[in-house]
Amino acid sequence: MKLLIIIFISINFLFSNNIFDHSHDFKMSTNSFVASFENDNHIYNFLNPACNSNSMDHMYSILGSKFNGILENQQLYFSIHTPLLENIYIGLLRTSIDDIFNTSNAWEDFNQNGNVEVNEIDYGMITTFSHTNIGLLLSKPFKFKNYNVGINTKFDILSILDEKSLSHSFDFGIIKKYKKIKIGLVFKDFLNQTYWTTGYKNNIDSKIIFGSNFNFKNFNNSIDINFLNGNYMVGSSYFYNDHFSLLMSKSSLEKINLGFYIKYKKYNIGYCYIIPQNDDLGYSQKFLIGISNI
Repeated sequence: MKLLIIIFISINFLFSNNIFDHSHDFKMSTNSFVASFENDNHIYNFLNPACNSNSMDHMYSILGSKFNGILENQQLYFSIHTPLLENIYIGLLRTSIDDIFNTSNAWEDFNQNGNVEVNEIDYGMITTFSHTNIGLLLSKPFKFKNYNVGINTKFDILSILDEKSLSHSFDFGIIKKYKKIKIGLVFKDFLNQTYWTTGYKNNIDSKIIFGSNFNFKNFNNSIDINFLNGNYMVGSSYFYNDHFSLLMSKSSLEKINLGFYIKYKKYNIGYCYIIPQNDDLGYSQKFLIGISNI
């Protein structure tokens, strides 16, 4: 029963959160906050596209699981160079909940009382299905006067049982450095629309997130706040040296997020362990591997 409750919560979590919310799953690193500009030119920042630069050349793979392994997550990030637009950053994402029990054809209400009784269940008719999301993200940063700005274009295909949906949305970000403090603002999921194979259309909630980033001794610190729903995200990175850092964050959804990050010129490795605010959901883990495109 507890497993079924967790699966139910997980499915609702997927429906209420865009797959692209996972594009900053490594957010306990302060390279992945709204105002994380020029912290590390190796890690892409798809939370705020304005934080990326035209000199980024790494390919990243992020693998992880959430809710004690119920929700699987795979991400691949890389850049391509075009003569017209210079560097464009691309994200390919997939999330899935596999082996969900489908009991829709396993029960027949013989006595028409509306209640499920043991002798009315055909256990041989119970099958399984998967809830899968596949996303494509295109990101382009550019300069406008004295501001760094950027835009994300996002497409998402969702599949659950016989139903499919196609979604699209945009993010627009801006960032400005004031002395030792960086201030960022991102408008997420605007002009969004979801089209279902049933003909139904729906929208997801847009977000306006304000963030700041600053250094204090060997610590780099970030604070993000969603103006529309009050959700927050705070994080800090402790840089032991140029190659190794310890990472910690906390948010409205996560009780604690701990990890480490190892950075070299040709490759990067990271790991994080996450405990959610809702203990019933169980822990989550993320592994990050990055290699230079050069």
